[in-house]
Amino acid sequence: MIIENRIQPEPPFQIKMAVGPGAGFTLIELLVVIAIIAILAALLFPVLISAKQRAQAIRCMSGTKQLSLAWQIYADDNNDVLPPNDYPYLTSYASAGANQSNMKNWVVGTMATPLDAGDQPNTLGHSELLDPNSLLSSYLPSRPIYHCPADNYVDPFAGHQIHVRSYSMNSAVGTIYNSSVAKGGTDPRPVGSPVGGGWLNGSIYSGSQTTWLTYGKMSSFTRPGPANTWVFIDENPRTINDGSLAFSAYAVSGATYLIDKPTGLHGQSGGLSFADGHSIVHKWLDPATYTVTLNGQGNVLQTASQQSPDDVDCFYLAPLTSALR
Repeated sequence: MIIENRIQPEPPFQIKMAVGPGAGFTLIELLVVIAIIAILAALLFPVLISAKQRAQAIRCMSGTKQLSLAWQIYADDNNDVLPPNDYPYLTSYASAGANQSNMKNWVVGTMATPLDAGDQPNTLGHSELLDPNSLLSSYLPSRPIYHCPADNYVDPFAGHQIHVRSYSMNSAVGTIYNSSVAKGGTDPRPVGSPVGGGWLNGSIYSGSQTTWLTYGKMSSFTRPGPANTWVFIDENPRTINDGSLAFSAYAVSGATYLIDKPTGLHGQSGGLSFADGHSIVHKWLDPATYTVTLNGQGNVLQTASQQSPDDVDCFYLAPLTSALR
């Protein structure tokens, strides 16, 4: 008798589902998994936020640098004379009508009005950023350059829209145009004279101040020097109006004061560019530097809680704004 040894083939692989009271996750196991996921999310979320802020800060720094380069080229093309920086802060360029011929600035318009904040066309069909009277527009014909990517503030007093511009110029830098008597203003000096720097004294505006230097030409940056004089800054969307940021160069113990405020949208930091062309993102140390509260009319409330009498950021920024004559 022949006995055959035959190997039986393995049955095909089958997925067997466990059934019964011991199958699947217990409630405790499920809660542990959820807790681990929550911990990982809590660890990763600040990292993702920080990475986004760094990316936005880099783009902002690129914007202020491009503005500074365009500003330098303008001076090269105009016999060393800097563009105007005296635009009327409450004047809507889009609705100014016949007065537009007397309005030239590094940028026209004010973010305090809906028409300009939304870059609406004026009576000639030009929007403020790219209008010929915005004298840097021919060098920078791109709207996104004028806007900080972190600036998402929807202004209830400017048509509930995001401002088209986020940057302003040092009020000690630039020349006069609209404020000159020759263009209907009150300043007896001719067009192209240095700005008055009326806020530099750290008190009520004084257009005739002679204590602090102002800069109307590239060659005038003798003190504190091009590398130590800021030109463009990332302004707080709650204080931005015209193209000039008013700041005091007078910073002494117990008397620091901010007229307009920088932004803290880059992780309590803001962007600045300097007269030599370099740009930075600077960390503000006092929350009062970039904290702004508005009243019902949209005006900035400069109450005691809004100011720090010894704001370390003022001590940093003041000597970079101007110098004593």
